[in-house]
Amino acid sequence: MSVKKPRTARAVSANQGVQKEYAARLRKVLALVIREALSEIKADFARAGMAQDAANTPPDTSIQDYINGRFTENMARWLVHATQRAKDVSRWYCREVYRTTTNAQKKALIAAGMSKKAIDMRWGIPVLKRQYISPTAAKNLESDIQANTELITKMAAQDLERLQSLMNESAKRNVNFSDIESVLKASEGFDEARAKRVALDQTNKLNQQIQRNNAKDLGITKFIWVHIPGKYTSRHTHIAMNGKTFEADKGLWDEDVEDFVLPGELPYCRCQSRMILPEELFE
Repeated sequence: MSVKKPRTARAVSANQGVQKEYAARLRKVLALVIREALSEIKADFARAGMAQDAANTPPDTSIQDYINGRFTENMARWLVHATQRAKDVSRWYCREVYRTTTNAQKKALIAAGMSKKAIDMRWGIPVLKRQYISPTAAKNLESDIQANTELITKMAAQDLERLQSLMNESAKRNVNFSDIESVLKASEGFDEARAKRVALDQTNKLNQQIQRNNAKDLGITKFIWVHIPGKYTSRHTHIAMNGKTFEADKGLWDEDVEDFVLPGELPYCRCQSRMILPEELFE
């Protein structure tokens, strides 16, 4: 006697347009932080009459004092501004990922045979542009916005610490803003690549999380792992997981990290999932 194959919905990928725009907005926020800091530092140095481009002269102790004192004081304020901008970007980003993911997931469910009416009965929380999500997904929206805001702020703090380090190095031969700006400009390629990596990582994580939460309120608790190769490499454990069934609240055992994991959960994991649809959804 043959076992009836479970009905599934197709895997739903993250929206590439939102991911690309998020990377661009993320870069803009981080660039503004450095631009604001450099502008204020230059103005402070000019008012204090400190040398900026002197060559072959002993380090100026007033410059070192500034770096070790006033820079740290100003950094707190610069980070407040960064957090404000990060919050705006995060609110736009999370709402867009929720909207586009839920819309694509709904289409996948309908294509698998589930009625639009049955979905609408369980997904009744408005999020953006007349898009509705499930109550379970809606509960996580604000915390996702907060987490993304904190991530961007942390990145801004790391960039400011890098600027401070560059200034300390330059102070050994007197601060030379031309040198500092040249180093920062030379790193633009790295900054762009970093923003793209973060956007990929965060969007995949959020996409899979939203689908699991939406599915929960439809009574869907089981998924099939879909391995998506990385650009340069794939986790061998995730290749082995391809096609395996897992519980939404548990995932599959990954021997490399010695823990249960879910698609998109580990850094830069691009894996997806297919929903296993209970037959009672079609009765």
